[in-house]
Amino acid sequence: MTDGRLVEFSEWETSEQTEIAGDIASRFGGYRKSGILDGEPFEGGGTKTIQFARTSEDWRIAALAWYDQP
Repeated sequence: MTDGRLVEFSEWETSEQTEIAGDIASRFGGYRKSGILDGEPFEGGGTKTIQFARTSEDWRIAALAWYDQP
């Protein structure tokens, strides 16, 4: 991402569901993205899941996975 191949990148959430059980939370959501890669505009989207663990100070990301739709 620092070599300049990807510019004007943007990503935004399009749907979400969050469940909290004690000190763990799971968020599942859809997203869209756009930008310019190697001089060519692109758009796409997919799904993400993020798991969080609550510490004595705040929430921390414990795991993250995503799937880009072809």
